[in-house]
Amino acid sequence: MLDHHAYFYEGDASRAEAVAESARSAIGFKAGDLNVVVHRYEKFGIDESRALRELAQLKSTGNRALFVIATSSITGDAQQALLKLFEEPQRGTVFVLVVPHGVLLPTLRSRCLAFPLMAGVEPAAEKKANIEAQEFLKCSYKERTERIAKLIKDNDDDVRGRAREFLSALEREVYAEFNKTAGDKKLARAHELSEIALLRGYLADRSASLKMIFEHLAAALPKAQ
Repeated sequence: MLDHHAYFYEGDASRAEAVAESARSAIGFKAGDLNVVVHRYEKFGIDESRALRELAQLKSTGNRALFVIATSSITGDAQQALLKLFEEPQRGTVFVLVVPHGVLLPTLRSRCLAFPLMAGVEPAAEKKANIEAQEFLKCSYKERTERIAKLIKDNDDDVRGRAREFLSALEREVYAEFNKTAGDKKLARAHELSEIALLRGYLADRSASLKMIFEHLAAALPKAQ
């Protein structure tokens, strides 16, 4: 049972429905309940933060409401705007943020608890992306560029979705290594995470070149041992 008003889950925005399903179960909402709101964004900025606050105020007229907000990137200004909303929650309202690893500001993170995802089976797309990311990090630069070419060769509507899943998988792998290391190596891993966060912002721009984004990563990320 969820007994707090604000949670965060670090992962790809594609996990929004899985997180929402777990939260529905924990709170006791039925599928299709109108008091459960799930939104996915490429970028969550100050305008989106204000819209969420207004929507939460409208929903607060009922007994309970659940908001699952999943985003591929979130600005610092938006996080600052969420602080007041999370500091003074409406009774019965629960927020769950689905965000990339390491992007939450300490001030906002301190208002949230880690979301206890009750997922049974890892989604197939995420599992596939995790395996691809692990293999990518073990490759030479030449092999990495070949894999990149294969990843983005299809010029369809889903290519950016696949690229986003792959970038998130790379982030998960680097973040796992970050947690295992210390000293200078930890600083190096932090820099790698910063590079990924920067490129995630470019990925949200549909005019940005996927080839350039991932070739930069191919050169910037060290080869896994």
